[in-house]
Amino acid sequence: MRSLNIRTITAATAATAALALGACGGGTLTASSSCREFMTASATEQHEVVYQLASQYRKPAFATPLGEPEVPYYCSASPSVTLGEFFAKAED
Repeated sequence: MRSLNIRTITAATAATAALALGACGGGTLTASSSCREFMTASATEQHEVVYQLASQYRKPAFATPLGEPEVPYYCSASPSVTLGEFFAKAED
């Protein structure tokens, strides 16, 4: 009986944490986000959006350890460009 209560509490805690992370704006970057927004996002958010957009725009090279750094390199020089514009024009 005691292990059932621990499992219930653990499940409830996990669900609450997931909701809290969603409410905090985790994963808020999209193709319409500017490079300026990208540069101020956490490394985790940057990584996630690069992988998502590399797949969406069919640019698999950007989802590699050598390709991923090209996005912040470009964005640092072009803060007003959207991520979608970058991926649409990017050479694969």
